[in-house]
Amino acid sequence: MTTTITALLEREMAGFATEMMEIDGRYPGFGRRLRRQVGREIERAISRRIPVLRHEFEEFLKSRLTSDDIETALAFQRERVVAELRDAAFVKSLEVGGHAGRSLSARMSAGMNPEQRAIVARFLQSPCGRKLIPLTRQMEALKYGWMQAIANGVSQRLPVIGKEILQKHYTRSAKF
Repeated sequence: MTTTITALLEREMAGFATEMMEIDGRYPGFGRRLRRQVGREIERAISRRIPVLRHEFEEFLKSRLTSDDIETALAFQRERVVAELRDAAFVKSLEVGGHAGRSLSARMSAGMNPEQRAIVARFLQSPCGRKLIPLTRQMEALKYGWMQAIANGVSQRLPVIGKEILQKHYTRSAKF
């Protein structure tokens, strides 16, 4: 999530590349400090806003799934192989670059071992799984909107963050 939000911000900041290079030239390390502070801002925003996303997902799913479906989905989420599929290395392997246009499901399937594929297939063929499949795009849209809101909030704070970094630089320089 942090990587996606950072990528959204970097796209916005691309228009300021020349200015950023000039500032970094006058204040060496500014860009590095800015990226580090932006990362902290993103992490804080995610921590603050995760309950909002959780609530949005709950409301979205409650209106579309039965309580039995939700229990089935939660049981699936507790499966050991699902934890393995959430592993950072596996998630990173799904990134779009270098996959020649393969769909997310094709990339996921290619990265799974036979046991993982069997457990996921069993869930997707269950009544709950069949209900969730068409909802996936809408859930991804909810998540993307949530991430975009975080990126927009951090983006609005960029001038303040930059000013704070420069003030710290001036303070340190004045002491010498």
